[in-house]
Order: sequence, then C-alpha cells, then structure tokens
Amino acid sequence: MDKIRSILFVELLGGIGDVLIALPAIHALGRSHPSAQLTVLTFAPGGDLLRHDPLIHRVIYAKQGEARTAVDQLLAHERFDLIVSDTSYEGIDAAICKSGADRVVTNLWRSPPPNEFVSNRFLAILLSEGVITKDAIDVVSPQIHLLAEERSTARTLLGAAYRPLVCLYPDAGMEVKRWPSSYFIALGKALQQQYGGATILVPVGSDPTQSEQIAQSIGGSALTWERRSLRELAAVLAEADLVVAADTGPARIAAALNVPTITLLGPSWQGRYGQPHPHTNLQGYPGCPDRVIDNFTEQRCWYSGQCPYEWQTCLEDISVQDVLQAAATYLDNPEKQGLGVRGQGQGSGIRGQISQNS
Repeated sequence: MDKIRSILFVELLGGIGDVLIALPAIHALGRSHPSAQLTVLTFAPGGDLLRHDPLIHRVIYAKQGEARTAVDQLLAHERFDLIVSDTSYEGIDAAICKSGADRVVTNLWRSPPPNEFVSNRFLAILLSEGVITKDAIDVVSPQIHLLAEERSTARTLLGAAYRPLVCLYPDAGMEVKRWPSSYFIALGKALQQQYGGATILVPVGSDPTQSEQIAQSIGGSALTWERRSLRELAAVLAEADLVVAADTGPARIAAALNVPTITLLGPSWQGRYGQPHPHTNLQGYPGCPDRVIDNFTEQRCWYSGQCPYEWQTCLEDISVQDVLQAAATYLDNPEKQGLGVRGQGQGSGIRGQISQNS
C-alpha cells in the first residue's frame, strides 16, 4: 500500500446524501494511505461538505450534466495510482478502467446484502479488494469538519435557545419521501409540551411556504431557518440536540456530525439506507409488496413519484407517537446514548424567525 501516492475517488451520483454515504470509504482510503494525495471528484453543493477535511487534499467539481466530460478531462491531464468510483453511468467506469491507474475499484454497489448499510458495503468491498486496512474503518468521529468560526457564527445566529433544540426537516427530493406536514406539526407541539418549551427549528428547504406553515402551526418557540449555504446549515444542525428528517441529505449531515438523528424512511429500505447506531431509523410500511430492497429506483413509487397504495406516501405508516418514543430515547437519557444534549438549562429564547439577513 505504501506505493500508492495519488488517489482519486469519483462520486458523481448527484445527491448530498450520496456524498455522505461515500464519505466513510473516502476517509478509510485516506487513513490507509496517509502519504498519498487524495482527490475527490464530485458535484456542488455536496462537495462543499468535504472542505477543510484533513484527509482530503483536493475537491474537484464537475458541472451538472457533464459528469463524463469531467472524468475524461481529469484523466487526460493527471495520472492516479488508485481510482475508486461509486459511479458507472455514461461509461464512467469503463473510462476509469482505461485510465492507466495501477489499481481501479469500480461498482461499489455490487451484490448488496439486504441488511447491510450502503456505507458499510462500500467499506467491505474496498477491504476485500485490499485497498484499505481494517484499522482504517474502526474510527468513530464526526465525519464533517466544521471550522470553529462556522460553529461560532451558528451559535450567534441561534442566540440563547431554550433547550432541547430540536430540528425538524420536512423537505425531501420527492413527495413520496416526505412525512406529512400535519405529522411534523403534531410532533413539534408534543415536543414543546413534553420538554418544557423546547425550541423547534424548521429549516427552509425547496418549499419555503411549507416550512413557514409548519413553524407557525406549531407556535410557541418554533421558528424557521432561512436557506443559506450547505456548510451554514451543517453548523446549525451541529448545535441541535435532535434532528428528525426524512431520508434526505440534511439527515445524513446531522448523523455525520454525531447529532442524534431520527430518519424517516419510506421507499428506501432502512437496512440499506438507514443511519448507523446510535441513531434511529423508522420504516414506513415495512411489508410493502412493491419494495425492491437492493434497488429502490426499480419500485413503482420511484418512477411515478406516487405511492400505488391507499396513502400519499408509506411514511404515513410512521406515527407521531413512534417518533416521540424514539425522541425520548435521546432527550430523556442523552448520556446513555453517548451523544449528549448540547445545551445546559434554558436560555432567554430566540427570535420567532431567523431571516437571510440576520
């Protein structure tokens, strides 16, 4: 392994969550080859989460819709000793195999077991290929590296929040992956009642009206967090005592920061796309006859964007009480979970809404 001096990881699947699923494998490569220069080729904005990472020396951004061009241009000008890729469309895997690299590992999605997290599957393949070491895997630490000033800015904008600070993230890339707004509202009200005026933070996603309506309907100390950069969102999530979100990028950001996270899964199977312990995964309609565990993009709901059964989304099968029970595991006994509530006591409260110009 000591002969490897340059490594390229190609992550061009397009989603923020995809970058974070690949991140443990990227880190394992960096730890296994501490003398090598590690480059990641990916898209914005997900690649921004890799900035300031001590194991990653360079992040190169591909333009949306030009993934193959970006791969070809990079390989035409640079040679790498080892190339690893989770991306195969548009012949990207074939181009990598013809690059002249000493070692190539492609198709990290091969032969997936039904109940092995995708991140762990990537690691298992790299270990079997002999390009990472076992001790490079067994490292427990936050995977996203935030600067002290980023964390400080987030604390300043949040002000003296009543604790616990619970972030509810209602947005997701597809309607069929979203927990109903009415459920989020009921959850926020119950959390405030159960935890003495807990602060409920609702970040704005693709639908600002949805976030505002949820926060206003919850009332009390609930507020929205206006859209900023991805790293600013990460810094705010890092301050939360709990994050509740669908299977989407911000849920993975929170878990990667070691923030207690409850992920609500519908089309995607918790055994493959859930978060590792001590986080909680709640599955909607586990016995769905349409479910394709190894590739949920083959399900009818993925193609149509609509659940073929009696509800809008199978996430309706996850009750507010299910989430409250999971939340109590973290908020009632934070020390037991090893993650910890970040605040002490109660502050003086914060504004009902934090705007873009705060």
